[in-house]
Amino acid sequence: MDQIFFVGLFAGMFRLAMPILYAALGETVAQRSGVLNVGIEGIMLVGAFLAVAGAVWTGSPLAGVGLAVLGGMALAAIHAYLSITLRIDQILSGIGLIVLGLGLSGFGYRLTIGAQKAPQVPTMAKLDLGALSRLDFFGPVFFNHPALIYLGLLAALLLWWFLYRTAWGLEIRAIGEHPAAADSAGVDVARIRYAAVLFGGAMAGLGGAYLSVVALGGFVEDMVAGRGFIAIACVVFGRWNPLGVLLAALFFGMADAAQIRLQALNPDIPYQFFVMMPYALAVLFLVFFAGRAQLPAALAQPFFAGRARRRRDERAGGEGTRLQQKERRS
Repeated sequence: MDQIFFVGLFAGMFRLAMPILYAALGETVAQRSGVLNVGIEGIMLVGAFLAVAGAVWTGSPLAGVGLAVLGGMALAAIHAYLSITLRIDQILSGIGLIVLGLGLSGFGYRLTIGAQKAPQVPTMAKLDLGALSRLDFFGPVFFNHPALIYLGLLAALLLWWFLYRTAWGLEIRAIGEHPAAADSAGVDVARIRYAAVLFGGAMAGLGGAYLSVVALGGFVEDMVAGRGFIAIACVVFGRWNPLGVLLAALFFGMADAAQIRLQALNPDIPYQFFVMMPYALAVLFLVFFAGRAQLPAALAQPFFAGRARRRRDERAGGEGTRLQQKERRS
């Protein structure tokens, strides 16, 4: 009985952590560039709906995932335009995305797939890894999952390498810390921020697609159920490091898997108590650890490229004037 419990717990940890992990990894890159997107929840909802719609229309869950990624990028482009180009408050823009995503996904589903009677949604099958999948304990825990789970784990490793071992990653981190200095060094701050936000939207859409065409096999209105906010919390707990974000997402995945199993083992306790566990943990961690986190210095702050260039030109002009005065005196 104990082995069955722990096998289900750890296998469930990976499955339930993935939508949070995808969204959190994308948000890590966006926040590293200095852009905060609290609208992940809305983007994930649209991604979940588009994945189901694409899978039903084409008969391929992969096509649904691709459509979800494109939809996530489209919503992220709205946030990028509002927050980077128009310099609207990033939190207000993100809240608008939540409302927009909730409305678009629900209305779009009722208008299309929801109008059909019991539509058959193609889902992603688990990978068959042969003898590895049949190993005791390790087989169901590590080697009996759909491909998107392994892709999520690999994405965390690749993003860590990208942010800390490449010139592009250095530019992203520099922009998030001191965009004026990066601009003075010739880095196109707006272009890189746009790319980072679009990547974050694509990953959030992918997280929503995982929920609908891998975990559930269908779409339910508001099915993301706060996972977008937990993804933002994972970015803070992971200290804007993809490997730390991976550990934080797995922790919340385990908490979610545990509450599902504890409900069955404790039928006398109201199930709402167990359902709120992951969210209560997120709040507690934010209270105790968020104040100690060293967030990117320019996070959620608009950048005025013209102003930075004017200051640079003024400094250069002042130095030139001083040199001319020295030459006259000599």
